[in-house]
Amino acid sequence: MQDDLDPKILRLLQKDGKLTYEQIGEKLNRSQSTIRDRIKKMEEDRTILGYSAIVDQERIGIGVDAYVSADIDPSRSNNAMVALFAMDNISEILHLTGERRYLLRIKAANNKELTDLIDRKIRPLGFTNLEITMVLNPIIRYPGL
Repeated sequence: MQDDLDPKILRLLQKDGKLTYEQIGEKLNRSQSTIRDRIKKMEEDRTILGYSAIVDQERIGIGVDAYVSADIDPSRSNNAMVALFAMDNISEILHLTGERRYLLRIKAANNKELTDLIDRKIRPLGFTNLEITMVLNPIIRYPGL
């Protein structure tokens, strides 16, 4: 029978990825070595995919956050994905059901940079039927944190 330790560790790490094994162990009343072994196992089996910092976008010059839904001919999608992965402004790429099969999250310094990126880099990859949705104000950006 599987215990509930792994989900508890994951919840703590999602809230604060800088917690030490010792701190997690104290919060969960477990030894540091048990926590270390569990985390290592979750990293190895790819339950934990990595660690990252949550950054204030405005402080690093990101003033525009937009979602672009679009379609692309399946014969062009592989090359387009390779190109999108290389773009620093693209923070998410989602494959969807429906008329527009891809959703891109794009971050830019301003509207001009966003427009240039869409017109000069995204449309030429073969994306069509674009719908651009601008984020006005994030209400909750990181649920559970």
